[in-house]
Amino acid sequence: MKPIGILLALLLMPVFWNPAPAYAVDKDKGQDSETLRQYADRLGFIIGSKIRPKSWDEDKQGRDILAREFNATTVMGMMNTVERQPGRFNFNMMDRTIDFAKDHHMKVWGSALIYRQDSLPDWMHERPMRAWNPKELDDIMKKHIQTVVRHGGDIFYGWGVVNEPNNRNEPWESAFGKEEYISKAFRYAREATSVPLVLNETFGHAGAERGKTDDFFKLVKHLKSQGVPIDGVGTEMHLEADQLKPNYLDEFRYWLDQARDAGTTVYITEMDVYQGPSSSTGAFETQKKIYHDVTAACLADSNCKAINIWDLEDRDTWLATKKRDAHPDAKPVLFGDGYEKKPAYYGVLEALKEAAAKK
Repeated sequence: MKPIGILLALLLMPVFWNPAPAYAVDKDKGQDSETLRQYADRLGFIIGSKIRPKSWDEDKQGRDILAREFNATTVMGMMNTVERQPGRFNFNMMDRTIDFAKDHHMKVWGSALIYRQDSLPDWMHERPMRAWNPKELDDIMKKHIQTVVRHGGDIFYGWGVVNEPNNRNEPWESAFGKEEYISKAFRYAREATSVPLVLNETFGHAGAERGKTDDFFKLVKHLKSQGVPIDGVGTEMHLEADQLKPNYLDEFRYWLDQARDAGTTVYITEMDVYQGPSSSTGAFETQKKIYHDVTAACLADSNCKAINIWDLEDRDTWLATKKRDAHPDAKPVLFGDGYEKKPAYYGVLEALKEAAAKK
């Protein structure tokens, strides 16, 4: 081949060449009849995942896998998702997911009714946040929460009423103070539903540090002592394999103990595991072990009710495009780019099978 031909081939290679995954794909396992849902249903445990709205309609394979492998999925309850005009709600995307869940005998997790400023619709940004007076914000919060929750109905297994309170969720915190805005949100939600109400928090990529755990449950216990109807607590587990502390499982078990002591049930609301900058076979085996061990720890505690995998396949992961510290090479969930079952999938499956064998 002439030099110009070699150069052209090299330039075109990225377009046509799709490298194989660094983990081995067992074709026999890929066609097996066992599913995550099969064992989760047997245990009365919730295992969930989701397909992003932008790819829902054209992704029949993903929808089939979601229904086969999982007994729950997710809807987003944020204002910029359902209330893009003042007091006017659009539930098209929510209803699509709810109808799918009903058709496939699944439950639904409701994520983030009250969250940070960038979850607000454009109409709330049309004037400075400080220009909203507390009475207006109180009315907006109540109407949003109660309209969304009532529309959702009892197919939901839980609602994340307030998301990540350790961050300043504005304008709510400035208007009312941290404890008061959380209290208002939960009381308004309880007026509208008997579905479990959850306070959700994130604890970092390296594990649930005890200091953060203690601060979180101090807040939970104080609010509950004031009659705030917090039924459950959620933990986001956006773990990174290269950052995990050696005692991360002990810290998670401590977190579970504190939840029981607070009188709250537990939901792992968002789980993914960044495999680290190395995409070697060993990295994905480590990822598998992390998924197995977290799932097993949750299943060993009857108070831990659910695990929600944050995206169905690797190519949809938020980790590749997030605003801070993005990981373009992230392959953090159970199914690969072509929906092949990854080692991580079998880590979760093995934990479920081990728990079912003890029943």
